[in-house]
Amino acid sequence: MTFRDLPPRASEIPLTNRRVAADVVDLIVGDADRAAGCVAVMLCDARDRGFQPLVLRDVPSGAGPASLSQLLGLVLPLVAASGGSVLIGRGRPRGTAPDDLDRAWHQVSIDRCADHGVGLLGFYLATGDGISRLPEPLTAAT
Repeated sequence: MTFRDLPPRASEIPLTNRRVAADVVDLIVGDADRAAGCVAVMLCDARDRGFQPLVLRDVPSGAGPASLSQLLGLVLPLVAASGGSVLIGRGRPRGTAPDDLDRAWHQVSIDRCADHGVGLLGFYLATGDGISRLPEPLTAAT
């Protein structure tokens, strides 16, 4: 997806739709970010509409989730104060199946969002091979 593919009034579309959320992650996590490794957080308003992407670049592929935890520790209190939510993407060079490290990043996202009372609209893996959504936490899926 490119910015030219965005529908009119795209900023009014809530990111609760999985296809739209995947497209947004695809937009904000560019090819260079995937190759170098990154984490992206789309800040959303109280109606789950994205308004500001944050991308932490050059995150080594073997990096633990501590960087994400620190980033979320800074951002989530502000999101919580406005009743907002977040959409999170992890960029890495290849593959579409999540590995143990991706799952650890996902779990940190779930835990930190729960700690701050912020809705997590999804956690996506963005690679040169495509976009994959990690599953909802078991408590949300049951």
